[in-house]
Parts: sequence; structure tokens; C-alpha cells
Amino acid sequence: MDEMPAQLQEFKKLYELIAEYLVTYSFQILGAVIILIIGWWLASKVSKLVRKVCEKRNLDATLSGFFSSLAKTTVILLFVVVAVSQLGFTIAPLIAAIGALTFGISLAIQGPISNYGAGLAIILTRPYKLGDTIILKERCGIVDDIKLAMTVLRNEDGERIFIPNKEVVGEIFHNSQENKLMEAEIAIGYDADPEVAIGLIQDTLASKLSDAAKIQVGIDRFSPLGFHLVYRCWVPTAEYFAQRFQLNLSVYQALKQAGISMPTPTQNVQVVGSEPLEGQ
Repeated sequence: MDEMPAQLQEFKKLYELIAEYLVTYSFQILGAVIILIIGWWLASKVSKLVRKVCEKRNLDATLSGFFSSLAKTTVILLFVVVAVSQLGFTIAPLIAAIGALTFGISLAIQGPISNYGAGLAIILTRPYKLGDTIILKERCGIVDDIKLAMTVLRNEDGERIFIPNKEVVGEIFHNSQENKLMEAEIAIGYDADPEVAIGLIQDTLASKLSDAAKIQVGIDRFSPLGFHLVYRCWVPTAEYFAQRFQLNLSVYQALKQAGISMPTPTQNVQVVGSEPLEGQ
């Protein structure tokens, strides 16, 4: 029973100490709060202004977002320092403590920190931008977002793929921007005129695609089946497989309607001990 009054006494002393501090430094606390509110408001204004300036100079969305965020963070940190000094604290030891704490944290989390360094390098060098299509780490998708810590891709199925930026820097990747190269092959018989078939495939692809100048069709190789024709064209990456399936079907239907033969490989099988079929 004697412990409870002792705990109450301790709580009472703590309450009185806090109350005395609030009464003594009430104006300083109020001033610090007002400084932080003004700082937050001003930081938002500066951030919007920086973004507008970047957009007027035709910088891409990633750089604009980075510079606006950097400006906002800088203004907020300046006002936090002013607010802390308003409360009567000495700034120099506080900055030293923050620096030591930051150094210790950076050693403990070197992996995540390296992602931020790599992200900054990506933002400044801009090997790709929002809307580009890249193939990275055997993953293909449209760049949906570029953050300091990671790059976000969106594939044709709508899935978001998160790749740490340290896995990007120093790696070889393909950037095909908004379109992706499609290649396909089809065989026609030697009895068919290859020039007619090539022209037919070109016309079929041109009727389905907006950029007919990038269509290439030609004889790739010869085999016992016949001529092997290859056609190459660029299609929107976001619709790559849908476009590939549709174009292949259109080419097949066009050749079939034109009466051009498309041979398929055949193989004769003879069972050991049996008589060969007539004509073999």
C-alpha cells in the first residue's frame, strides 16, 4: 500500500515539472509551432514553384519531381533548425548528434542506402524515363515510376514490378521506349512466288499498323519445306502479345486466301519387320 502513494508522488512531480516547463517556455513553444507551420506552408509553395519552372523548361516528370521534393525537404529542414533554436537548444551539438546518428544508421543499412545513391544517379543521367519500355533482369515492362529507392515497371498483365535501383546501375538493359520489336517467321512452298507473298505480308501488316515504314519482310533461309519468310515490325509494348497474335493470324489468313501453300513438315515411320508402304 506504501508503494502506490510513492508512485503518485513521482507522477505528481513529473506533472509539475512539465507544467512549469510549459508555463515558462509557453511563448517559445508557441513560436516554434508557428515557425513549423509557416515552414511547411512555404515548403509546399516552393515545391510547386520549382515543379512549374522544371515543366516550363521541358524537364521530364522524374527530374521535376526530384527537384521539387529536394526543395521542399531543404526548406522544411531549415525551418526545423530555426524552430529548435527558438526553444533554446544549442544547434551545434544537435547537428553533430544528428550527423553521428545518420552515420551509424548508414552503416547499419548500407543496402537500402546504396539504392538511394543509385536512384539519384538514374534520375540525373536519365537512361530511361517514364513511359519507356525496358528489359531488365529478364523482366520487361513500361516504366511506371522512378523513385530514389526503386524503379517500378508495369507489364502487359498490369502487374507492377519493383526493382531496387542498385540492381539497375551497372547492368545491361534494353530500352525500346514506347514500342517493342516483333519478329515472326512463316514458310511457303517452292511453288509459290516469294515476291507476291512478301508484298501480301507487307500490305497486311501495313493495314494493321500505324507506322508502315518500319515494316521489314524478306526471305530468311531455305529448307526442304520451302522459303522461310521473316517479317519484322514495331508494336506498342503495352499490347505486344495481343498485337503479335493478331498479326500472325492476319498474315496466315491473307496467305491462305491468296492460295499460297504453307507446307508442314512430314515424316514417314516404318515399323521394323513390316513391309514398306507402296510408293516408298
